[in-house]
Amino acid sequence: MVSLRILCFIALSVSALTAAAGNFLDMLPPQSAVAPGYTTADSVRTRMAAMPLCPLEGLWRMAGDGALVAVESYCVPELPRSRQPSTFRMVMVKSPQRHIRPGTVIGHLVSTVRPGVYEARIYTAVAERTGLDIPGEFLLTLDDDGVRLTFSRRKVRVRLNLNVMLPYMFRSMVRVRRDPRPEGLDGAIKVFPASVGQRPQKPCYL
Repeated sequence: MVSLRILCFIALSVSALTAAAGNFLDMLPPQSAVAPGYTTADSVRTRMAAMPLCPLEGLWRMAGDGALVAVESYCVPELPRSRQPSTFRMVMVKSPQRHIRPGTVIGHLVSTVRPGVYEARIYTAVAERTGLDIPGEFLLTLDDDGVRLTFSRRKVRVRLNLNVMLPYMFRSMVRVRRDPRPEGLDGAIKVFPASVGQRPQKPCYL
């Protein structure tokens, strides 16, 4: 009887944390907001250096455009500390696009039961002069060395082919558009804190 109660308690606790994590992903607004405290990379680095960080936290360089982003743990304001899930925010520190301000929140991340794998809601488009919009669902995977973070979309993108007419509409209207690029190429490289034995990502010239 005691063990059954413990199992029920654990199940309820996991269910509550899962719901809280899902709610945190849903808290990402349709358009990006700007958070304070990310004016310069040096100030973010100094703050992080004084804090205990988990492997996901730190400064990351995006592989595509070279943007510098910060990933930090974030407490859900609506929940007490004892019920906080493992949640994180991804925030822009330095962007190659001038109208995306430092401190622009890029997305929300939550831990999964699989070590090093995180569910995420991340903006996928640049809104004209207003930041970012159109949140998409992603899975982020941290490698064993804690150096590389890869991004993959959770859902296959679909499009409507409006040129297809009856009687073939119902079997041909929905077309799947697959990305021809191999998976695992989109992501980021950690730049701070540096992992022990981490190799430089750019060649060093003597």
